[in-house]
Amino acid sequence: MAIDFEKWNEQFGGEEAVKALHDAEQNGGGDFTELPDGEYLCKLEKLELGESKKGQPMIKGMFRITEGEHKKQCLFYNQVFCRNAAGNAFSIKKGLDFLRSLQIFDDAEVDFDGNYAKFNDLLLDMAEEAEDAGLKFGIYKAKDGEYTRLEVVEWYD
Repeated sequence: MAIDFEKWNEQFGGEEAVKALHDAEQNGGGDFTELPDGEYLCKLEKLELGESKKGQPMIKGMFRITEGEHKKQCLFYNQVFCRNAAGNAFSIKKGLDFLRSLQIFDDAEVDFDGNYAKFNDLLLDMAEEAEDAGLKFGIYKAKDGEYTRLEVVEWYD
């Protein structure tokens, strides 16, 4: 399979790419700085089932910070959602616990019956409900080693 360099040039290259590079160099390179640990007021913008780098099902959520110094930045929730090689379903339980902590639906409605397509529909419904209701969440972010942990600590509507 050959790479279509011309397509990349048209979509991402040209004078605009050179100008953007120049701007980044003049403005310190636009380095990414990680959000400090702490509590952030957020809205849920995305919640869906995706795939991990290893090809495993993964809950993927995106929360947008709505106030303060870091307004408009995002917090991301990623949780592998399947049994491990030993058959342990701890990651499924952990994912369900987080989803229930959002309190978008009753705990009994936030469940997994083994059907991933149905579970993805639940996630999409949760995100839609949170948006329609204008829900906001106090999310506590903490770095645990190489992983970021998110915990819901408050709810606002």
